[in-house]
Amino acid sequence: MSDLFFLGNETSYLKIPNVNGFDFGTGDFTIEWYQYQTDNNPFPRIFQVGNHPTATIGVSIEPGTTEEGVPVGKFYYWAIDDTLRRANLTPSSYKNKWVHFAICRASGVTNVYMDGISIFDMEDGYDFNGTYDLIIGNESTPANDTAFGGYIKYFTWVKGAALHTTNFTVSNNPPTLTDDYVLLLTASSFTGTLGSTVVNYNVSTTLNAPSNQPSLRMLTPLFTNNAQVYYKPGSLAPGGVGSVRNSSTKARRT
Repeated sequence: MSDLFFLGNETSYLKIPNVNGFDFGTGDFTIEWYQYQTDNNPFPRIFQVGNHPTATIGVSIEPGTTEEGVPVGKFYYWAIDDTLRRANLTPSSYKNKWVHFAICRASGVTNVYMDGISIFDMEDGYDFNGTYDLIIGNESTPANDTAFGGYIKYFTWVKGAALHTTNFTVSNNPPTLTDDYVLLLTASSFTGTLGSTVVNYNVSTTLNAPSNQPSLRMLTPLFTNNAQVYYKPGSLAPGGVGSVRNSSTKARRT
């Protein structure tokens, strides 16, 4: 089976134009994807609507260290009126390997799952109505330091249904398309109600992706003891999830 391959620079991403078709409002939803991350960029966005620090919703998995200097990967999820939630992951648990993530909101509670195991949850009544395009592999103003590099086997965006409400067994295979799917993206097809609107910027398909995919079983992610931390913008150390950049100037992030 072939996979989507992202180069890890500002030229390589997918864009779904904002036609309000992917807005969740306050309802249930699922965002789910299967990735193999290879980049060494400081702020790689798996997906995002808008630009930091005013993005509506997004995920970034960034290299960093703990206060003790131990390398970690920082999984950032933001929504809920521009608040942040973060889990620290050991680099070996997500880098250069196939990993499954799912974000599901059911009845006002959002769970984030890694390889079928919840890594944090939160109360979530956020009314999501985006004004920017949905970008997969970068943010609305693409830049090299916010580029995701690597492979995605599938990416889904489901409106009106939380497909997972407890820990679950991960499948290597893409889900079956139903009427709830706004997007079901694979290397072979872009489907769902907005699948035909996807604009491909230099994302290729490849049959040469790494083959060490996990078998069909429950997997336990290795994340640090301080995984469940709640953040507000501005409370992170400099660098965090990036600095302010407007659409005409791409500032160098430190």
